[in-house]
Amino acid sequence: MMGPLTITGSAGLTAFVLSCVLTPVVRRLAVRYGWVAKPVDDRWGRRVVARLGGVAMFLGFLIATLLWVKVDQVIVGLVIGSTAVFLLGLVDDVRRMPPYTKLAGQLLVGCLVVMSGIHIDLIPWPWLSIPLSILWFVLVMNAFNLLDNMDGLAAGVGAIGAGFCALHGILAGQGTIVMLASIICGTCLGFLCFNFPPAQIFMGDSGSHLLGLSLSILALMGSWRHSTELLSVLAIPTLVLAVPIFDTCFVTIQRLVHRQHPFTGGTDHVSHRLAILGLSVRQTVVALYGISVCLGLLSVVSVMLKPLPAIAMWLSVVTGLVLFGLYLAKVNVYRLESAPSADDAVQASPTATRIETMLLHKRRLLELLVDFGLISSVYVFAYLLRFEGILSGELQQLIVQSLPIVLAIKLVCFAANGLYRGVWRYLGLTDLVAIFKAVTAGSCLSALVLLYVWRFQGYSRAVLIIDWMLTLLAISGARVVERLLDEWISGVTGEGAPVVIIGAGDTGARTLRLLKEEKHAPWRVVGFLDDDLRKQGNRIYGTPVLGGRGRLPHVLQEYQIHEVLIAMSDPPGELLQYVQQCCASHGVPWKVVRVGVMQHA
Repeated sequence: MMGPLTITGSAGLTAFVLSCVLTPVVRRLAVRYGWVAKPVDDRWGRRVVARLGGVAMFLGFLIATLLWVKVDQVIVGLVIGSTAVFLLGLVDDVRRMPPYTKLAGQLLVGCLVVMSGIHIDLIPWPWLSIPLSILWFVLVMNAFNLLDNMDGLAAGVGAIGAGFCALHGILAGQGTIVMLASIICGTCLGFLCFNFPPAQIFMGDSGSHLLGLSLSILALMGSWRHSTELLSVLAIPTLVLAVPIFDTCFVTIQRLVHRQHPFTGGTDHVSHRLAILGLSVRQTVVALYGISVCLGLLSVVSVMLKPLPAIAMWLSVVTGLVLFGLYLAKVNVYRLESAPSADDAVQASPTATRIETMLLHKRRLLELLVDFGLISSVYVFAYLLRFEGILSGELQQLIVQSLPIVLAIKLVCFAANGLYRGVWRYLGLTDLVAIFKAVTAGSCLSALVLLYVWRFQGYSRAVLIIDWMLTLLAISGARVVERLLDEWISGVTGEGAPVVIIGAGDTGARTLRLLKEEKHAPWRVVGFLDDDLRKQGNRIYGTPVLGGRGRLPHVLQEYQIHEVLIAMSDPPGELLQYVQQCCASHGVPWKVVRVGVMQHA
């Protein structure tokens, strides 16, 4: 007799082997009959690659499901729905369908699945569960369809999502969910052997639709779907499938903002923007894998939390994704339109003017929403820290009672101190002082209002102190995240010609900062050289002081330096002569930097 875990492992292994065996067969047939994807302007790939990998995925998934899963009404609905959506995607792969025709087909598939009994259960509003369930299926199907824009991305994220669904099933003691999740995970991993960059075959719409529908059904089959609260129903599935959902929402919003058609192809997805910033295809895919794993782990943690802390954590995740979206939105992937003439501006309608004004300030609105999310979640976390993770009904009532006041006061203080007039990428000491003043003023005024209105009855003063510290960290951190992401991408890509700076003083630090802040800079500072023994071995803005000037010949050779920068207000003549001799012997140019201006020597 095989145990449950052995059966589950065997089911996943069956799907993996079937997918591994069938994928190369489908690939050979696709190449033979010309079913290949050719490079086009609105797609990322620049190679001719076989299509229809979804055929192998569907056969592996279907055979493994029929072999290992006990058939009941729900499984019949899953099989019928998966078959229907696979055929819909296959038709779209072979003969391209209009977007609205495909959407109509997806809605019909969603109706078939709901008729089998797979849907969200909302006791207060049972009528709402049917359309909401159908929209959920359509959303996730399109999310994976859009996510399939780079080698290995959709299959890898799908495998991770299925893995966390299996983990949730294990925690809830639901064997059917664990079995189905292992089959989907095995199918994805088997296909990923041939789809990881550089891909030998693409899954196509048939595979992405199958993957999206199966995972969306799986996410609703857990015990959490019986909750009466809508947020509790959707919190775990949206965390497990957050990467494709975020990509879909982000791309749709960006296209609407830039007046692009939301249902056309393009190279404006999250993965494309990371690649444009400098990451390789593999680095981009692995980075999104990592984000998916982190969000999946948070979904597991949320199961162990009470509703209010879980909502606060979910709100923090949404805020973090908004910050990530703000950072990616700065990558210009759309063709710039010609500026309107004066006559066109005069003839513009008032409605168009209002829309343009909204788009002009969309970043400020998002910054305001980010702070809204941070203030709300931090306030709850302060209570959790003070009361060791236990929030009684009385404490939750106090939070609900006071949070609107705290939000209003802090947002007003933030606006009054100019927090929505700065550019986050160029955050400086003055901005940090303004943040400190705004957070401190907001916390003090909130405490005074609570004292005046409720005389602190039931409120903890320690909570307000913890809230002030956490808010200061959160608001400051949100405003440096853009620079941190820039430096991370710069460090990962390692792009730019290596240069060394002589002089680790104020001028050298200013020079390094200017080089770091310049977008797509052609330089990459590997280190400083300075004769001051107190500076050697230290770091300036993360860049090491490699030693004294005597190490210049060694540094030139070891790091393959392309240029030497002398960053001193008044460099001595003997230093200039020494640098000139060393650089001449290695064929390396050098410059003197004076007050941020580079001068050729």
